Amino acid sequence: MSTDTNRKELLRKLSRNLMVSVPVMTVVAMAGATAVSDNGFNLIPSAEAAQGEAEGEARGEAEGEAKGEAEGEGEAKGEAEGEGEAEGEGEAEGEAEGEGEAEGEGVSEAMKQAVRRPEGYQPYEGDADSLAKKGETLFNDTTLSSNGLACATCHTSGAGYADTFKNDYPHFVAMGKSDFGMDMVHLDEMVQICMVAPMASEPLDWASEELAALTEYMRIEQEKFRSK
Repeated sequence: MSTDTNRKELLRKLSRNLMVSVPVMTVVAMAGATAVSDNGFNLIPSAEAAQGEAEGEARGEAEGEAKGEAEGEGEAKGEAEGEGEAEGEGEAEGEAEGEGEAEGEGVSEAMKQAVRRPEGYQPYEGDADSLAKKGETLFNDTTLSSNGLACATCHTSGAGYADTFKNDYPHFVAMGKSDFGMDMVHLDEMVQICMVAPMASEPLDWASEELAALTEYMRIEQEKFRSK
């Protein structure tokens, strides 16, 4: 076979091989591309990353909002509690001040005048022994008070009298001065002071037999106290 013939035969074989190889390579290349796409080696990782970032940002924003709301609620609750405590303290202080004012007022002006002998006063006149006997009954009578006390509650068997009780009336009495502003106190005025202050009641009628009876019995009590 000549050289030209060999060359042509060789070129024909090469051409045939090339025609077969090119489609195969194309198929392989396309298959490879498909495999890359199907297995997520190129496009899917990027999408997953983007989705993950979006979800992370959304989660972070939600947590941040929840935390902010919780802090806001905590602050609101703290303010509400603080206001409640402040109001409670204010009310307690107001009540304490009210009580202080009530205690500071003490005996009313009307009562301070009611225990003083009225102008033109004339005591009830009766038998001294009868008045003393009635006075002893009243001395032990708890119905004269509004708090369940009787004169005898504080003065049983001569107890509870100040040393000044020995002095002739009228004389200075500490309670008469401190609570009623009286420099000197008569014996019947002392009975009225005890009715208003320790026994928390109304003064007796100045012209009544009850006041005269208690006053007479207190004279007897005074004599007993002086003789001790």
